[in-house]
Amino acid sequence: MIIDKKQNNKQNYLFNWTYYDSARQGLKQVLLCENLRGKKILLPAYIGYSTNEGSGVFDPVIETNTEYIFYRLKKSLNIKIEDIKNKIKANKNNIILIIHYFGFVDNNLELIKQYARKYNMIIIEDFAHALFNFHLNPVIDFNYGIFSLHKLLPFYCGGMVLSKSKKKIKSTDISYYNISSYDLISIASKRIRNYHFLLSLIKERFKNKNIIILRKHLKNNIPQSFPILLSNRDIRDKLYFQLNKDGYGVTSLYHTLISEIDDQFLVENTISSTILNLPIHQDVGKASIRQMIDRLFSII
Repeated sequence: MIIDKKQNNKQNYLFNWTYYDSARQGLKQVLLCENLRGKKILLPAYIGYSTNEGSGVFDPVIETNTEYIFYRLKKSLNIKIEDIKNKIKANKNNIILIIHYFGFVDNNLELIKQYARKYNMIIIEDFAHALFNFHLNPVIDFNYGIFSLHKLLPFYCGGMVLSKSKKKIKSTDISYYNISSYDLISIASKRIRNYHFLLSLIKERFKNKNIIILRKHLKNNIPQSFPILLSNRDIRDKLYFQLNKDGYGVTSLYHTLISEIDDQFLVENTISSTILNLPIHQDVGKASIRQMIDRLFSII
């Protein structure tokens, strides 16, 4: 047949997913790929550590004995262009990991990826906070995409790796996670509405100088949370503990950086010591958001 009566090619336009218990397991298997062994990895200098969970990104790097180099970020958590360009050029033919913090894609992402491809870098994108961003614009212009389910959906665990190459990386016994049972577009819309509503509430009281909004514009991003910076660690910690005590589940990503990110990374350490992430997920309603902001300002 020149043209079959119906489609039969099961490999045509097939996403090359591999499934794991966690995103960090997936990243570890990516770094253990034959074509990546022995390569250095460029990492953003904003990676957290907790006594309960360790470090989701850095643990696989250490476990695979992968040599690493940190690149610098701005206070907005966008990448410093000149720093990353210099480090890509000095480390061509290696790996770069790009993290979409809190669901925000870097303002210069396309430029950075073009430069990385120019110097034959393997591009790994961390979509742990940005599953919805990819779902609404599923362009595979990276080598590997790393996804975490429990950070955005009501899963207990779950990680996925999307490979550009059809060659499978090593998998676990897990064969499939069904995220299509959720209305991802509606969830993304709810997160966007909540973000804008919370933003409007903070702007009403913006004379308070203790708060810096990390990202004032969503653009085409779907947020994982609403990140703000406080004037110092003491205020941040006071808000964190009191809001959680009062029943408002705030987080602080990443309140403690891995020890390898030392004091020379002043911007990144400052963000770590002052950041607070306010919840805007799909289960949150406007009334509770308003109550949370009222309580936040009463504490400040």
